[in-house]
Amino acid sequence: GMCGLVGEGLLTRRHGPGPFVAGRVEKQFSKLTSFSEDMAARGRVPHSKWLSKTEGAVTPDESLTLGLSPGTRVFRFNRIRYADDMGMALEYSTIAGYGLPGVDAVDASLYAALDAAGNRPVRALQRLRAVLFDAEKAALIGVDPGAPGLFIERRGFLEDGRAIEMTHSWYRGDAYDFVAELNALA
Repeated sequence: GMCGLVGEGLLTRRHGPGPFVAGRVEKQFSKLTSFSEDMAARGRVPHSKWLSKTEGAVTPDESLTLGLSPGTRVFRFNRIRYADDMGMALEYSTIAGYGLPGVDAVDASLYAALDAAGNRPVRALQRLRAVLFDAEKAALIGVDPGAPGLFIERRGFLEDGRAIEMTHSWYRGDAYDFVAELNALA
């Protein structure tokens, strides 16, 4: 989870709808928990709907973020995350090809699959900012186009310092208090 961001005052709530982010945050976490683990720990039932699981060649953006050579194989996992029956987030992950045996290695939890392959991230850098949902993403998560959201960019690293994971998440803004509670308790 996004441990302690709210407790440290890095996320602030102002008047009006939706989350607001105080500046850009780049933070290292000593312990990483997955969305599934976070939800289960709070008595919510987490589940995901996979939008796609694909294999392909790394894009220029991904190669910069993950430190991979052009042409390197990567896996991409796009999904909608739910807590109970509410769509909470859209999550688009790119995993370096060496990290998993194949796309089918991932069942319900991406981190569980990385763990099984011996490649679970041990730390992450996250940047957060307030955004508005475009029509396509709004439809997927079940909010109105233009609704406020929280965009989170995460890079996960292995013990040896290699970047293994690049994830872009869009959390619905009206779930802000729920996300804040996760952070405060994590």
